[in-house]
Amino acid sequence: MKESVPLKILNEGKPFIVTIETKNGKNYRGRLIEVEGNMNCHLENAVSLDSNGETKKFSRIFLRGSNLKIIILPDLIKESPLLKNI
Repeated sequence: MKESVPLKILNEGKPFIVTIETKNGKNYRGRLIEVEGNMNCHLENAVSLDSNGETKKFSRIFLRGSNLKIIILPDLIKESPLLKNI
């Protein structure tokens, strides 16, 4: 199966800290360690922030791709050779 452009870009962000907002309004920030074909994301050393301002820490967390609203990658990704070929 050929990998789509969004998945390729997400895989470029694997060693970096990302911020992910879910459909239920929670924000997660942590190191992206794995992205699956259905956009499921695995973060390590993550912190969650809900709409009430409560925070929780996770050594590892799995976020289901169908529940993600937005993924914010670091600015460094703009320098990726992958983006220069698109």
